[in-house]
Order: sequence, then structure tokens, then C-alpha cells
Amino acid sequence: MKKMLSIITLCLVMALALAGCGSNTSSSQGADGTSTDVLKVSVAAQNNSGQVFQYMAEARNFLEEEGVEVEMVYINNGTDAFQALTAGKVDVLSTYGTGGPLIQIANGQDFTIFGGYMIIGETPCFGKPETEWTSLESFRGKKIGITRFGTPDVVLKGILYDAGFLDEVTFIEYKKNQEVLQAVAAGEVDFGATATGYELQAASLGLEVKMWPDEYWPNHSCCRMLAKTSWMEDEKNQEALYRMLRAYLRAEEAMQGNYDEVVDLVVKNLDLDKATVESFVKSPHMKYDTDPFKNSVIKMWNKMIDFGYITDTKVKIEDQINTDIYKRALDSLIEDYPDSQFFKDKLVQFNENN
Repeated sequence: MKKMLSIITLCLVMALALAGCGSNTSSSQGADGTSTDVLKVSVAAQNNSGQVFQYMAEARNFLEEEGVEVEMVYINNGTDAFQALTAGKVDVLSTYGTGGPLIQIANGQDFTIFGGYMIIGETPCFGKPETEWTSLESFRGKKIGITRFGTPDVVLKGILYDAGFLDEVTFIEYKKNQEVLQAVAAGEVDFGATATGYELQAASLGLEVKMWPDEYWPNHSCCRMLAKTSWMEDEKNQEALYRMLRAYLRAEEAMQGNYDEVVDLVVKNLDLDKATVESFVKSPHMKYDTDPFKNSVIKMWNKMIDFGYITDTKVKIEDQINTDIYKRALDSLIEDYPDSQFFKDKLVQFNENN
């Protein structure tokens, strides 16, 4: 009888072990040598400006050490990306600006911003060499090509609203950034504002940079990281974001002074030539940053209300920004790496901007 019980017990143990093999989590060894379950996150991004924290985190093994597996899903159209997030086909959006997500939130989508990808993007305003530009006044009475709700559109309108003559400028909308550049070259518009990564294309059309928006609106808030609020309420998903942000913060630290490596990683991961990648990765008008920059997001929200992009909304935008997960990740890194001045400086920045 005892032998029979032993056999039954052994069978139960084996059955439980086999059942564990069918789990959605796997096991990995962390930086401290302990075993941990690997959590998975899918992140949607555009493939025209890279996902530098992801690439550096992969190259330096930070993701594996933090126990998180990130699946990149490249979706260039913003509308398709928001639909994918709403439908649960992806967990996180990364490189879709701030204005677009804020419009979605204002229209009732329950999205929450929890981190950043870049706080300013290389989003210049182009014109022909012979087109006069001396100051913002040069825009008065002119036509400007834009893609609606993109960062160049929202930031430029915010700047002109503050200057007091937004209503004296005519904006012509195009579906693609390439169409904006072609319109400038053809003389359909006087100026054209585009997203990151189009400086070389503009030069090939004989255009030049006339104005950099970040010089008039510093830290205007470019690409934010966001997820569905309901998805983030799950503690396991919060843990996955915490681990991802730890890995991305470590990647951000590793990037400092190593932008040649960043360029090579972007070229390796995306179908972009090195000259194009260097034009934005090394640009002084591009600032990669994982910080949520809550105050900058709120400022953009208020400006979009001022010039009419957001109307009749009862949404309190502060409720759609979560800084706790990022702060937890940063605090834990300061504890784990007490000699890192970078993480200490990030804490100062966080306190100033959130």
C-alpha cells in the first residue's frame, strides 16, 4: 500500500511539473544571480527614428537581467497604433508624440502616460533658401504645411498662439511628412514642419532648416510611453513596466557618451542608412529621456485647449499620468547603484518636472 501511495505521489508531482511548463512566464537569472520569472511586454513604435533604449538594453543584456522580455511591434501609422492599443494587440505605445495621445484621452480613450522616449524631437520647420526667415514674425501671413496632431503641428501652433498671431497663419494639412516637404519644394506652402528624421530628405529637395521649435518651447514633450489604464491596474503588468523602465534607465545611462554605438544599433535594427540615423541621433535638437515629464504633458494639454484642439472635455489630465512606476524604478536603481551620478541627476530632474 505504501508503495502504491508513493507511486501516486510521484505521478502528482510530475503532473504539476508538466503543468508548469505550459505557463506564459519563463525563468531567467537576474543580475544578482537569483532566478526570476520573465514578464513579457509588447511595445509599438514607428520605425523611422529608432527605439534606442530598447536596442541598448538588448545589447547590454539589461532586459534579461531585469527579467523582462520586450517584443517590438513596428506600426508607422498613428491611428493604427492607437487602435492596436485599444484592442489589446500591443501593451505599450512609445513613439507617437504627445499631442496624438492627448487627443485620444480627451476623446474618451482610457490611456495612461507612464514614461518617456524623447522629451524633444528633431522637428524642424523647413523652407527654401530664398524664403526669408528672421524671427517668428516671418510666419505671419504665410502658409505652413503640417501633418495634423503630430508633434510639429501641436508645438508650432502652441508657439504661435503664445506669440499672438496663430490666426494669421494658414496651415495646410498633409497625410505624410514626405508630402509636406514636396509641397514646400513645389511652392504650395512657404514653410513645412516635419517629424524626426527628414533633414537629409529636405536637403535633397533643396530645402533648409529655418526654425527649431525647441528653441522657443524647451522640453515641449515629444514621444511619451503610454498603456491602457485598465491593463496597468494589473499588478503583474505594473511589475513588467517597472522592470522595463529599470532596463531602459540603465540603457539611457549607458548611452551617455556612446552615441556612435547608438547609431550603429539603430542602423542594425532598422532599414535606415547611417547618415540619416546620425542626423537625428546626434542632433542637439533631439533629447532622449525616459522621464514622464508630467509638467510638460500638462502644459501641452492646456495649450491644446487654448488653441482649440481639445474642447468640451471633462477629463482631468493629471489622472491620466502615472509617475509612480518610473519613480519606483529610479529609486531602486539609486539603491542598487549608489555610485551612479547619472541616476542621482535623474532624480533631481524628476523632482523638478513631475
